[in-house]
Amino acid sequence: MPQRISHTGIVENIDEHGVLVRIKPSAEQASASGTDSNFDFVQLPLWLHQLTVGEQVNVVVRQAFGKRAFMLVYLLPVVLLIASLLLLPFAGLSDGVVGLLSLGFLALYYAALYVGRHKLDREPRYSIEKIR
Repeated sequence: MPQRISHTGIVENIDEHGVLVRIKPSAEQASASGTDSNFDFVQLPLWLHQLTVGEQVNVVVRQAFGKRAFMLVYLLPVVLLIASLLLLPFAGLSDGVVGLLSLGFLALYYAALYVGRHKLDREPRYSIEKIR
């Protein structure tokens, strides 16, 4: 079962774009920043919950999404770069061409990730739980 990270917040605004929740940082975050008055705001899609402005809620994110983001943005590109740098010389290409092609593969990878970002955005990362 994936680990959940939860923050308590207050619904600040509800409109057609979603719910704006003000999140108070945890005690550890506040002590690290040296102040306890900082707030973060998170814009979340409006789900089927009946929320009202001023209502206290929990904003929950599963830790698995952070791991997935790490894989997509850092790990897979490094593997792609190393694989292309190791395999392309066997095609008889010069070192300069191998380097340029490897960078080109990275550029194509990040371009594809950018084009597909809307598909990734449709997957729920956060959920809202009412505090009763």
